[in-house]
Amino acid sequence: GQTDDMNAKGQQDEPAAGKQPGEAAVALNVPKPELELPPKNALDYPAQRASWVRDFNGGDCFYATLTSATETAVEIEGLGTEVQPFERMLSDFQARFHLEPDISVRLIEPAQCEVTDFLRFLDQMPADKPQLALDRTTVPSGSPIGGTLVTRGGLISSVLLIDHRGMAFNLDGRILAQADKATFNFPIDLGAADKAAGKVVPQIIMVITGPQDIQAAAFSAPTPAALLLPRILEEIDTNRSEFSATAKYFRLGG
Repeated sequence: GQTDDMNAKGQQDEPAAGKQPGEAAVALNVPKPELELPPKNALDYPAQRASWVRDFNGGDCFYATLTSATETAVEIEGLGTEVQPFERMLSDFQARFHLEPDISVRLIEPAQCEVTDFLRFLDQMPADKPQLALDRTTVPSGSPIGGTLVTRGGLISSVLLIDHRGMAFNLDGRILAQADKATFNFPIDLGAADKAAGKVVPQIIMVITGPQDIQAAAFSAPTPAALLLPRILEEIDTNRSEFSATAKYFRLGG
C-alpha cells in the first residue's frame, strides 16, 4: 500500500512543480506584443495569412501550414487523405486575399491522421517551429533517407517516424548533433509483403521541440501513433510549456 501512496503523491507533485516555470515564462512573455504594436501601422501580411491558414477548417484528417509568404506569393503545405478540402482552401484563400496560393498536398493514409490533429493543436502555441528539410521526397525501398534539423538554441527535440500503418518509431538515436544543426541519414525498408506488392507508401518524419524532454516521446518499441501522440500532448499540456512541431513527408517504395 505504501508504494502506491508514494507513487500517487509523486505524480501529483510533478505537475505542480512543472507549473511554476511555465507560469513565469508566460508572465515574461506578456509585455512583448504591447511593445511591438504601436509602430506597426502597416498590415502584417504574412502573419494575417498564416493565422487564416491555421484557423481554416478542412474537416477531419486535415492539416495545412504556411511555409512561405510575401505580398505577392504564398506557399502552403498540407497533409490529408483527400485533395478536396485543399481545393476549397485555395478558392477561399483567393477570395479573401486576392492571391492564388501554391498548395502542395501530401496524401497520407487514414492510419496517419493522428498526426494532423497533433500538428493543429501545437500550431495554436506561439513557439517557433523547428526547421526540418528532407534530402528527397521519394525513397526507393532499402535506400537511405537523410535530412537536416535546425532549432533555436537551448531547445530539446524529439524525432519520430510515422509509417503508413500509423506506427511511430523513435528516431532520436539516429540524430547526429552538430554546432548549429542536427542531421540524420539512415536506410529505410518496406516489409516483405508491401515490397512484393510493389507499393509506394507515405511516411512522415516529425520533430517536436520544446524547453524540456518529453517523457512520453522516450519510447523504444514501435508504438501506434494514435496512442503515442495524445500521450505526448497530455504531457505538454500538463507541463504548460511551449512546444512546437514540424512534419515532412516522403514516399517509400518502388
